[in-house]
Amino acid sequence: MRRTLAFVLCSATAATGFVVAQAAPPAKKPAAAAPVAGPQSLGIDETAIDKSVNPCDDFYQYACGGWLKRTEIPADRSNWMRSFSEIDERNETELRKILDGLVEAQKGGKSLGEDPYGDKLVAVYGACMDEAKVESGGAAALKELFAPIDGMQSLDALGKVVAQLHAEGSAPLFRFGSQQDLKDATQVIGGLMQGGLGLPDRDYYLKDDAKFKEYRTRYVEHVAKMFTLAGVAAADAQKAASTVMALETELAKVSLPRVELRDPKKLYHRLELAGVEKTAPKFNWKAYLTALGFPSITQINVFHPPFVAGVDQLITKTPIADLRTYLKWHRLHTAAAASALPKAFVDENFAFFGKTLQGTAQILPRWKRCVQLTDHLMGEALARPFVRLKFGADAKADTQAMVKNIEAAMEKNLAGLAWFDDATRKQAYEKLHSIVNKIGYPDAWRKYDALEVKPGMSFLSSVSAASRFETNRDLAKIGKPLDRGEWQMSPPTVNAYYEPSLNEMVFPAGILQTPFYAKSAHPSVNYGAIGMVIGHELTHGFDDEGRQFDAKGNLRDWWSPSVNGEFEKRTTCVKEQYDAYTVLDNVHLNGKLTLGENIADLGGIKLAYAAYVASRGGKPATKVGNFTDDQLFFLGTAQSWCGKRREALVRMRVVADPHSPPEYRINGPMSNLPEFGKAFSCKPTDKMVRKQQCVVW
Repeated sequence: MRRTLAFVLCSATAATGFVVAQAAPPAKKPAAAAPVAGPQSLGIDETAIDKSVNPCDDFYQYACGGWLKRTEIPADRSNWMRSFSEIDERNETELRKILDGLVEAQKGGKSLGEDPYGDKLVAVYGACMDEAKVESGGAAALKELFAPIDGMQSLDALGKVVAQLHAEGSAPLFRFGSQQDLKDATQVIGGLMQGGLGLPDRDYYLKDDAKFKEYRTRYVEHVAKMFTLAGVAAADAQKAASTVMALETELAKVSLPRVELRDPKKLYHRLELAGVEKTAPKFNWKAYLTALGFPSITQINVFHPPFVAGVDQLITKTPIADLRTYLKWHRLHTAAAASALPKAFVDENFAFFGKTLQGTAQILPRWKRCVQLTDHLMGEALARPFVRLKFGADAKADTQAMVKNIEAAMEKNLAGLAWFDDATRKQAYEKLHSIVNKIGYPDAWRKYDALEVKPGMSFLSSVSAASRFETNRDLAKIGKPLDRGEWQMSPPTVNAYYEPSLNEMVFPAGILQTPFYAKSAHPSVNYGAIGMVIGHELTHGFDDEGRQFDAKGNLRDWWSPSVNGEFEKRTTCVKEQYDAYTVLDNVHLNGKLTLGENIADLGGIKLAYAAYVASRGGKPATKVGNFTDDQLFFLGTAQSWCGKRREALVRMRVVADPHSPPEYRINGPMSNLPEFGKAFSCKPTDKMVRKQQCVVW
């Protein structure tokens, strides 16, 4: 349910717990702009601007055209952005320095100082970086991967084996973890979700156009190659790949479409363990929970009961040998994607998920994959030294002030909504005033005492141990009081999120850096950049999904029918606007899939601008260098979203990403804002002034 600022696609499958191979910065940086005087020092890059473009025709191209012309996507990336990618690059370099420093300190017998889990960070990172040991241990790793699956001789044993795979980072058949009860946010219960696919989305299995047929053919070829590398004879490997495709296609058929997964009302079915056993009686749920180490779990919400019933039917009619093949594939893929197998496996995994599906030419260097994996597995341990080095008091204080001002802008906006009635407005105020804001890093750091990793362990064993630790940590929350202090992103992450069940906004230290935020930047630019981020997350609390949750985080209808109808009418305008955008040949954006993010972008810019104007204390816009401070605001927003993507990734994102591509995240909302048109003296006939302007908040 978490609503993020940006979709971070770490792998081709969201079901894989530790796939990180395609989500890091490039080995080669794009050409950097030469420093210039004037607006550059104010927080924007004037050399990024294409002055041959009329800002009232295409503001994104105007603000980013110069950057787009001189920037090439690095060979080891599927996309590159002036904000996220460049900050990622800097952050990852810092994390590497931290980890290398810990390794050297340990070698020299020195104290690891303020880092209580430094030895465990060294164990995980060191095992990952020891590529020679990973290479020589290939046979042992495969034996470790397949041993529990080979021992599965009956359907009754499936629950125990699936539990082990889930605990160690794979996600065949389905996913299971903790979640807040959507209708009682004080409770933590179990959540049973659809999963088990290797391709990015159900549409990859079910769509009939030529491109998706090609992806399916290439996927089967890839699975066969991976089995061949694992020692399976070529003919048997081809048969195994066909088996995997057939089983995953059946799972895709009973999976909810991604658009429907955005509707929380469709995802709440408190069946409890007894109801799950009734829905899927052939799967041994008690053995599954016992093998996970949590036999007493009985409180379970099923996101989509027909999927669970479909899994039961599938395992009933599938020969046990074919189930073993399917499980081995998921285990093999997960380990290869984590670079925990020899190079031949890792390269073949990248050849499909990196090159074919995302258009990336080269895999990331080993050190970047290892830094990312360590951050993924021990994020808050690695974050401690990062925060000490990179996150200053100024950034936190300034962000807190902007959050306060943007929330005040939202309050003023709510007060002036003619289509709201008093009863709904009162509850909207309550929700707004109840939002919890988390900035920088957690008040209490996560503990890793129970994590069992040590020097000398194989990398695969280290990853499995860390995954088991996280599984235990997550499932242990079920049935206990809700911890509202927990973070769902590590502090070095370049992202932000709103969580409707907690009614909270979170802004990690990782994103509070230039070009999103700089102490030296003009206030208008900071409001346009990080202020838009804040307004975006705040608006998520009132978008088509977030609005269904009340001030306490409960899924509850608190809107009067007339106000609800007016909201639906206004959001239909946004949906239709984005449905009309064509991103590739005849490929259109999905206005329903991206609706929440588009509403958040529109509200985010509007609220941030209103807060910035209010911060001027009634003073009019003034000239600052070559621009007015109002123009700097909109440039600050747009230049934070300058980005390029490979065609294959664009195709994937249209299917799987609830966020619109960068150009539409700028031109889309700004063409609905009279304040933008006024700032750049746009005429009513200009392209950046929509004839039917969409207004939600």
